[in-house]
Amino acid sequence: MSFSDIKDQEMPLRLLRNILKQNRVPNGLLFWGPEGVGKRTTALELAKAINCKAGDFDACDACLSCRKVTSGNHPDVKIVAPAGKTRIINVEAIDAITELSAYRPFEGKWRAVLIEDADRMNESAQNHFLKTLEEPPSNTLFVLQSYYPNRLLPTIRSRCQQVRFGALQPATVSAILRREHPLDVATADALAAVAQGQVSRALDLVTSNKRNMVLDIAARLNRGDDPLLVSEQFVSQLREATEALKAALLSELEEDASQQDMSGEDLADQKKEQEAFIEGQVRRDYLEYLYLFETWYRDVWVYSTTGDDRLVLNRDQAPALKQQRGRDYPDKLAAIERAWVYIERNLAFDRIFRDLFFVLAA
Repeated sequence: MSFSDIKDQEMPLRLLRNILKQNRVPNGLLFWGPEGVGKRTTALELAKAINCKAGDFDACDACLSCRKVTSGNHPDVKIVAPAGKTRIINVEAIDAITELSAYRPFEGKWRAVLIEDADRMNESAQNHFLKTLEEPPSNTLFVLQSYYPNRLLPTIRSRCQQVRFGALQPATVSAILRREHPLDVATADALAAVAQGQVSRALDLVTSNKRNMVLDIAARLNRGDDPLLVSEQFVSQLREATEALKAALLSELEEDASQQDMSGEDLADQKKEQEAFIEGQVRRDYLEYLYLFETWYRDVWVYSTTGDDRLVLNRDQAPALKQQRGRDYPDKLAAIERAWVYIERNLAFDRIFRDLFFVLAA
């Protein structure tokens, strides 16, 4: 694989090729943009390209250096990712790469440190990493990847050259879905349209029940079901899913603790971090539900106005769109936006969805 195999990211790739051509590799790059659009793959190809002697400002993918990077055996390419069930990058992980970077690269001209989900660095880790960026070791390239760059310290962002990644084309996402799952073209195209260029979201739509739940709720509210009852049942399902996630992760944590002979204090710290991770994951799921509600009512509004199903995202749901009644779609979309803000503010989610469903039922 090389830069030329990466789809729909012409601007970031042009910038990186120019950096290589001019031999002006910075110490810090921040790849930011939606999830599942190629940030990780591009970072890995860049790590190959800066040490490839055969490629023309790209990875040849055939030399020993490129093959070592591909197989994960290159001593000068280090990947840091959120660790454990808590998905946190802690101080120890940052200190380890800082210590490693104090030495010259072992084989290549450059050492590349690829930090995935860099916004998962906790506060202490970010402060330690900032010290490294302030006095960067020579011939070391840090590539931070993030969906939420604003969660990084402003001083970290300002010391990295930022590279923005955009969403993928629907045809690209559809092809990936068909490659990963046994889907027909129509289904893959429909899910790709709803995902709006995010492969990770499209894959989640294939493997989770979120979209079916949202479509079912929209149909029930359209039929005139009691929004209070619908919201209570929906919230009950969310609670069950959350409790199942908590139970599974706590069980794994206790198993890890027994195997590692973890002290009571360390176990308590791990539990706190894990609870924070679960809360983050649950909130992320809530936002995904709101995203699906937003696409649905956006489509209902568009279809009721234009009658053109080519303009909607839920193209496989044209019959349901035609049966949708109601009005005041701008108010419904505004209510979804308010719910989005309330969830970000950690307000009670049962009340958020109850109030939202009353608006959507109007």
